[in-house]
Amino acid sequence: MTDNVAMGRRKLFTREDVLNKTIPVFWKHGLAETSVQDLEQATGVRKSGLYAEFKDKEDLFVASMRQYFDMLTPRGALTKQPLGWDNVEGFLKVCYGSWGQKGCFSVNSMREFADLPPKARQIMIANMTKAHQLLIDNLAAARGEAGDNESLADLIITFFCGICLEQNLSPDRARVTKKIEHFMKLIRGM
Repeated sequence: MTDNVAMGRRKLFTREDVLNKTIPVFWKHGLAETSVQDLEQATGVRKSGLYAEFKDKEDLFVASMRQYFDMLTPRGALTKQPLGWDNVEGFLKVCYGSWGQKGCFSVNSMREFADLPPKARQIMIANMTKAHQLLIDNLAAARGEAGDNESLADLIITFFCGICLEQNLSPDRARVTKKIEHFMKLIRGM
């Protein structure tokens, strides 16, 4: 709970709790298809309370996207030491999802990228760029500098996005794991 007072009433929610509850809603429905009523229902906070904390639905989406990446960063599969193939495989397994959702919030949000608020697009691009560089670092540790690690990192991100989107079809986890294992064999042989 917080002691902040808005319009004479005590705020009975925390910003972090609201964001953790809105992430799955935006993840599942996207920004355009998520209604304020959906957000009220998910958070238990009325529209007036949400708008006292966030400017509008778009601001709440941007804050949710930030929260998502802030929560993923400490668990970052690509930053574990030692760098190498295990980290790349761990990154791919992020596709299993979290927050009760499958896939990746950012990848699912790419479907409406052009219509997202500029701040959300900037956050997504920055985090994709960061993941790309971390993949290059892990590939360099695993393969050395001899190979084209940048192109291979591009290929890995493309594969990752594909299996994240495929999660919307509710595939069997064992089947996805097998795909990741086969993909890892292919790229390790490059």
